[in-house]
Amino acid sequence: MESHLQSLIAFFSAHPQLALGAIFAASLLEALAVIGTVIPGSSIVFVGGVLIGLKALDPWSAVVAAVIGAILGDSSSYWLGQRYHDRIRAIWPMKTYPGLFDRGQAYFAKNGGKSVFLGRFLGPLRAIVPVVAGMSNMPAGQFYLMNILSAVAWAAAHILPGMLFGTSLQLAGAVSSRLVVLLVATVIVLWAMTKLVRFALTHGWPRLITLRDRTVEFARGKSGPFARVVLSLFDPARAESAALLTAAVLLIGSAWLFLGILEDVVSGDRLVQFDRTVYSVLQGLRTAWVDNVMVAITEMGGVAGTLPVVVVVSSWLSFKRYWRTLGYWLAAAGFAEILVSVLKYLLRRTRPNNIYTGIEQFSFPSGHTTLSIVVYGFMAFLLARAQPVGTKIAVILVAAVAILLIAFSRVYLGVHWFSDVLGSLALGVAWIALLSIAYTHHVQTEKLSVFPLLLMVSATLALVAAVYVRGHRSADLERYAYRPKVETILLADWNAGGWRSLSLARSELDGEYEEPFSVQWIGTAARISETLAVSGWHVPPTWTLKTASLWMLAKTPIAELPVLPKFDHGEAQTLTFVRVLNLRERFAVRLWVVGEVIDTDAGRKSRPLWHGMVTIERLDHPVRKIMLVTTASDFVTPLERLERDLRNQHLSVVKQKVRGISVLRIW
Repeated sequence: MESHLQSLIAFFSAHPQLALGAIFAASLLEALAVIGTVIPGSSIVFVGGVLIGLKALDPWSAVVAAVIGAILGDSSSYWLGQRYHDRIRAIWPMKTYPGLFDRGQAYFAKNGGKSVFLGRFLGPLRAIVPVVAGMSNMPAGQFYLMNILSAVAWAAAHILPGMLFGTSLQLAGAVSSRLVVLLVATVIVLWAMTKLVRFALTHGWPRLITLRDRTVEFARGKSGPFARVVLSLFDPARAESAALLTAAVLLIGSAWLFLGILEDVVSGDRLVQFDRTVYSVLQGLRTAWVDNVMVAITEMGGVAGTLPVVVVVSSWLSFKRYWRTLGYWLAAAGFAEILVSVLKYLLRRTRPNNIYTGIEQFSFPSGHTTLSIVVYGFMAFLLARAQPVGTKIAVILVAAVAILLIAFSRVYLGVHWFSDVLGSLALGVAWIALLSIAYTHHVQTEKLSVFPLLLMVSATLALVAAVYVRGHRSADLERYAYRPKVETILLADWNAGGWRSLSLARSELDGEYEEPFSVQWIGTAARISETLAVSGWHVPPTWTLKTASLWMLAKTPIAELPVLPKFDHGEAQTLTFVRVLNLRERFAVRLWVVGEVIDTDAGRKSRPLWHGMVTIERLDHPVRKIMLVTTASDFVTPLERLERDLRNQHLSVVKQKVRGISVLRIW
């Protein structure tokens, strides 16, 4: 992956005109009348920022291309509005979007000249406000001032985040290709979810409202249970009609999804085969760093994290004498826990990696996921009711992020199948939707305050996390640990050619090879450290708050910087040694334990077998004020230096080639 990243950087470094042309065209087209509503210009400019962060593109050239394109796009739209005025409504493709023109005119009438600046950041309006400004005969001087200022601000708002992401991508690539994959996958998923939600709100919701209105109109002239239910739930005259409609859609959709997943799980359909693919991929992406985070998240989503939250919220509701809300709250969590246990017992599905006993050894549905979505999801519903739109969105987003992180942690740690988690999410949403419909009908006066309750829940989770870190973190890391196979070999077999069977390159992902593994060493960690110290190699500075902050100081010599970890199949190096060459360069040896070597001539004495690499590292500055250590492509020079240093000591040192890679064997 790191090699592919470097290839991408090299390509755009050699052909910057392609990227600059794409940035210019995207910026221009996104600002054109109507056309800009379907052009993903913002995303393309963000990618341009990523290339800047990767040092594949000159920042000033990219900014100029984005700004000029944005200015010309708005200017063209302004000219069209001035040239055709109201006649532009009859020109294709403008005539197919009459509602968009009405929204643009209303926005311009409300905000005046500043709408040209603000409109560039407002989705569909960005491509219509300049046209309306021209139709309204906005003075050219005022328009172009707002146009230029907004273009600069728009370019900065998209390029700067891209630059930061590109820099983090390069840093992740220097550390672990798996981190790159997880980082990119996370961004893609978030982008896709954003687009999906926007599409649903733009196209799906208006159609749903139309269907509701027709159904209500039909029910008004009827009698009977169906008409009464429709009018009680969906009558637009009721203030809570939109919320009830949303809950009904979620109930029907999530119930249908859960039953479909349940059918696949019982019948062993295609989804079960996909489960194994997801499991294999995620286990292949595991790293020690992410394991630490995911174990903490998964424990916060279990009984240890959610039960204190349930107790605290229950106590607060009792104190406020919100007895009906308390009843719904306890019913939400209690029934969910009972339902999960019943389904586990009936289905008895085996976990991918079983670390539990009793009923918890069964996989479907995921108790962590179901409990977290019911507790945090229903809490979000209670808090968001009767709140302003901004507060509602903030509360829902916080709850959604927490729930999705807990759900992902279960699949990532290999204790649940993907279908377990997906089915649990559907089950939880269906239960919350049903509860919210009943609650909306029967509880009208008990309104919850957002910030006091959020503060108590946050404090509870912080306290639980502190207790967990002190008493359970180490044990849980061991319990959830990914355990790769450890090799055992006889010294004679290793010398006779067994060394050739070991990995010859660092691999993050299957089929992706990074630096060559040019060192194989038999010996204890203490002995290796003593041997290298004699020749001037030493252990680098450890990672602390102080040494980490040195990366932000441009003049820090490389000798004072800790070594970035690199990962082989998810495992960071165990031993690291450096030999400083100058202020900006050093040699680095990274070693991983791969097994045990048994020496029969020494009474079957066992010693660790290590393999690893020796590289040249150089200081680089991908972004001003931020340093990054890059690995040079020259792997011959550092290996020759290590060999020269070790041959002066009482060691067996042999250098041999296999498939074009020189391997230094030491014992």
